Amino acid sequence: NHVVEFTIRMGRHFSRAKGMVLCGGSLGGALVAYAVKDILAARHEQSRANSNTDAQLTQQPQLECPDFYGITLLAPALGIDPGAIPPSPVVVALRYLSYIFPSQGILTPIEHPTYACPPSSTRNFSGRWPLSTSNMLLDITSRRVPNDVESSNVQTQMEGLQSLCVITGDRDEIVPLTSVMKWFEAVTNLSSDDGEKIMIVLKGAGHGFFHERTKWGLKSENTKKLFVDNLFDWLNGLASKDFE
Repeated sequence: NHVVEFTIRMGRHFSRAKGMVLCGGSLGGALVAYAVKDILAARHEQSRANSNTDAQLTQQPQLECPDFYGITLLAPALGIDPGAIPPSPVVVALRYLSYIFPSQGILTPIEHPTYACPPSSTRNFSGRWPLSTSNMLLDITSRRVPNDVESSNVQTQMEGLQSLCVITGDRDEIVPLTSVMKWFEAVTNLSSDDGEKIMIVLKGAGHGFFHERTKWGLKSENTKKLFVDNLFDWLNGLASKDFE
């Protein structure tokens, strides 16, 4: 719900823009993917409400929202390396603790301050993840995503979406490339041949390719340049299209 509200609010704030794209990285990428259907429904409802108001008050133009071009997922958490999951007894114990101490970080992943952009920003969370967040991420990556891929629910979730771009690394140590590729292939309502969906794999890049200094012996500046160049090439292509 927060992702949907944020997207609608940004659309209103930048109402004079031609179009907008929602981007999310890692867990944010998974949240964006699962929020698409509700975002499109909310925009449709808003457009219908504006049309009804226009018919009643033609002297007061309503605030328009820019076209929703699509979504970009950066190293999205659409799967998980089985080796990154703790033993089953530990998972069960941590799930139980997450209901008692949801805000505590006990044996959970560490969010490093280097994730902040710019580096001096204090907006990003740092330290051990809360148990509730870790439990949610584990459920999404190890259960919901694989189940949705197997049951063809991904196509339903992406219904109405006009464009999709996925950028990930081939040496992602958290989310296997094969998992992301399976999810991407499950988006059957968009065509790769027609350019409606595109997947860009950065060679030698890990999970944090957009913020890490060096990874897998590959110069970070080269990785970031490839990432930015590919992303803006895709965005420029969208801006040149006419969306309904």
